Amino acid sequence: RATAEEIRQAILKEAWDERRRSFTEHLGGGGLDASLLTLPLRRVVAADHPQMVATTKAIMERLGAGRGLLYRYLPDESPDGIAGHEGAFLLCSFWLVDNWAKQGRLDEALELYNSLCSRAGTLGLLPEEIDPATGAFLGNYPQAFSHIGVISSGVNLSRCLRKRGG
Repeated sequence: RATAEEIRQAILKEAWDERRRSFTEHLGGGGLDASLLTLPLRRVVAADHPQMVATTKAIMERLGAGRGLLYRYLPDESPDGIAGHEGAFLLCSFWLVDNWAKQGRLDEALELYNSLCSRAGTLGLLPEEIDPATGAFLGNYPQAFSHIGVISSGVNLSRCLRKRGG
């Protein structure tokens, strides 16, 4: 527990970029990575903490691919050494659902969740990535991580809706 708290404190202090008004992908700075949306899920910082709200906004502005889809990161800002174009990662959008729900943006979270679930193919399965322009499935299909997002976000939404009384 002591080591986990040290790591948490390091993230809170060293990954916050005041100029960008968001957490960054590395301690000491770096680009945006939509995996930062997992910080509340890992109990590093509450989803409704002002720094996490600002990070969520920055991710939407910089990594948004349209209609609630998110790129994981921007290769020109965070080079990964892999050639080619990547699509929007569905799991990142489910992380966005979770953050919005816990930030009190429950109606938006529910709308996004329903939109993401409606993208499933005829067998009810989801891919790893989606081409934001065409809606074509990219990457691994079916993708377990996308389905974990469906389940996890569904549970989180249900809990938030019960708390709200609806």
